[in-house]
Amino acid sequence: MLTKSKTVLSYLARKKRARFKRCILHIGTEKTGTSTIQRFLVSNRDALAAEGVLYPTCGGGESGGSQWGFAASVCRAAWKLDLGRFLNIRSAEDQAGYRAALINSLGWEFEALAEREILVISSEHFQSRLRHIDEIAALKDFLAHWVVEFQVVLYLRRQDRVAMSLYSTKVKSGNPKPGVFDAIKAGPLPYYFDYEAIYRQWAEVFGAGAVAVRLFDRAEWAHGDLVQDFAAAGGIVLAGKEIPESENESLSQEGVDFLLEVNKQLPHTAKGGSDALRQKIAHRVSLLCKGRPTGVSRAQAQAFYGHFLESNERLRKAAFPDRDRPLFDECFDDYPEQATKTEPRYEDAVRMAIRLMETL
Repeated sequence: MLTKSKTVLSYLARKKRARFKRCILHIGTEKTGTSTIQRFLVSNRDALAAEGVLYPTCGGGESGGSQWGFAASVCRAAWKLDLGRFLNIRSAEDQAGYRAALINSLGWEFEALAEREILVISSEHFQSRLRHIDEIAALKDFLAHWVVEFQVVLYLRRQDRVAMSLYSTKVKSGNPKPGVFDAIKAGPLPYYFDYEAIYRQWAEVFGAGAVAVRLFDRAEWAHGDLVQDFAAAGGIVLAGKEIPESENESLSQEGVDFLLEVNKQLPHTAKGGSDALRQKIAHRVSLLCKGRPTGVSRAQAQAFYGHFLESNERLRKAAFPDRDRPLFDECFDDYPEQATKTEPRYEDAVRMAIRLMETL
């Protein structure tokens, strides 16, 4: 499957010298303000380039920001993932062809510009899709012939808060019956939330000294701002740059209830017939109903987080040996003592419909 791509890489490695002294590889994780960082990189692309920092347009970073093409190029069986299907990758041959085309496009983009000091690659899909050592190593190999050294930037957020934010995303994406805190069985922790496993895999490939772990907590950020913290971690100058506002991605309970019913009546189909309308509704509801669901109790959140206490502590010792307190604050006061979810009412739906019509 990799023969064609390896041939292209070998050719480029022989013909080109490294064009970047450093690559900042921002790997998410998901639900840690990745979209805000990517909007900063996109909106300031020209200003950054003038200072020797390149955020390439190839691989998905044209406007939306997330460079999913890099993950799709190196993950196992991309055609089995939503990521691959979105990029029209339907087979091993398609994946090899996509990878070769991306290498060629990057080569042209790099050649068309003066040499830069820093290459920035950002995608939340690195954390969620590259779950095996060989996939992470393939990403490093993919970029290594253009780059001298790497800096992996990894943001981590308390697991229950990630699960809550992910729940809102599932609802907005059309899931009619999403769970919040899925049951965790005996055995290995689910990789998505196992930050110790994620850290150790990336550190094994890139070296522990190259992995900069940051905590998704305003109290931990440089100047209390996520973009400023990212810039400080990567040595990027912010003077003269536009800094976007952070987005509140979570839905209130009213928004959750409304969209769950929409998801039932406009279900996802293989041909995507109802998807466009459902996505428009979800977008407008998410703007109107910012907040957090109330259908989860404090005890439920604490129980879910409790599964990760030991692995989080091991990670603290590995990545923050001088830190004398847990990685995350352990205050759960933002959850209600008792879950307060109530059955949606007809008048609630009508009120939401009126609010939606007012936005047209």
